[in-house]
Amino acid sequence: MSQKTIQVNFETVTPLWTGDAWQNSKEIRPSSLIGSLRFWFEVICYFSGITNEHNYENGKLKDDLNKEEFKKKVVVNGADFDGIDKTLAELGISLPSRVFGCTGWKGWVRIKGIIFDPKNFNNDPRGRIINGKNWFWGSPSYQGIFEVVFEMESEIVGSIFYPLLTFIEKYGFLGGKWNIGYGRVRIENVEEKDNDGKWNNKKDWRKEEFKMENKIKKFIELNNSLNLNSKPFEFVKYFLGVNNFHCNNERNFEDKISSIPQKIKIAKFNNPDGNYVNLIKELLKKKAEIRNCLRPNSSMNNKVLWNNFRHELLGTTSGGTEGTKIIPWIYEQDGQLKGGFAMPQFFGKI
Repeated sequence: MSQKTIQVNFETVTPLWTGDAWQNSKEIRPSSLIGSLRFWFEVICYFSGITNEHNYENGKLKDDLNKEEFKKKVVVNGADFDGIDKTLAELGISLPSRVFGCTGWKGWVRIKGIIFDPKNFNNDPRGRIINGKNWFWGSPSYQGIFEVVFEMESEIVGSIFYPLLTFIEKYGFLGGKWNIGYGRVRIENVEEKDNDGKWNNKKDWRKEEFKMENKIKKFIELNNSLNLNSKPFEFVKYFLGVNNFHCNNERNFEDKISSIPQKIKIAKFNNPDGNYVNLIKELLKKKAEIRNCLRPNSSMNNKVLWNNFRHELLGTTSGGTEGTKIIPWIYEQDGQLKGGFAMPQFFGKI
C-alpha cells in the first residue's frame, strides 16, 4: 500500500466552529473536521444506495470489526489495499467505515496536522441572533484561512477524497453550528507531496468524480424559485415534496410525510447581501416563520404527532436535542454572498 500526503487550504465563507463539550472553540479540532467529512460521505453513500437504513442503529452505523476474522481473511485476500478492502467488505464493514474507521479499524483517511492563526478566532458576532428566539452566535469562532494536512491511501485520493472535497465546497459544512449556517468554506489550494518530499500543486483536483454507480447530480435537487419573500407553506411544500400544504391546520399528516424524496434539497435565493451576519439573521427569521407554519392548531386531533414532526424537521432543545434538518445555506456567486436553505438528511436515517 502507498500513502499520499495532501495539504488543503480552506477559507471560511461563514465562521468555523469546532467547540468541545463545554462549548469552547479555541482551536480547530481534527476530530470535528473528520467527523464532518465522514457525515457528508455517509450522506452521499446513503443517497447513492451504497448504504441504507439497515446499516444503521440509533442513527449510527452498526460496523464493528472482528479482528480475529479479519486476520484470517487477510491471509487469503492479501495485505495490499485491494485485499484489505475486500476483507473489510466481506466482514460487513460499510464503505463509510472502511474509509473513516470504526471499532477495530482506523480507516483510510487521517489528519496529520492543522495550521491556523489563533488571531483569527473572533468573538464577534456574539449573543442572541434574533430577539426572542433561541439561536445564538458561536463565540468565539474561526474566520479566515487554515491549512489541513491529510494522510491517506493513494487508491482513494481521486475516487473518494477529491470528489468529497468538491461536494463539501459546493453543498456541505465543516465543524459545528450548522443550524445557524456556520461552516461553509471555499478551497483555495490543494497540494500533494511526492515521493521526494516536494509539494506539487494539484490544480485539477475538482475534475475527479466519484466512481460510484449513481452520480451526485442525481440526488441533488436545486430550487431557484423560492426567496425570502416566499410564503412559509411554499418552503414546506418543497421540502416535503407535496403539492399543497395548509399552515397550522393541515389534516392529512401521514400523507405529507409518507413519500419524502430521497434527495438533498437546496433552495437557492438570488438576493445578494454581501454580509453573512445579515444573511443568517434574515434566513433564521424566515425559518422561524416556517416553524410557526408547522405549529398545529389547538383543535387538531393529531397535535402531538405534528409537534413531534415539527421538532424532527426543524430541531428542538426541549425534551431532547433533536437537530434541525433545514439549515441556513450561504454560498458565493459572482463575488457576492447569497443565501438559501439546505435539507441534507431525512428522518430517522442518518
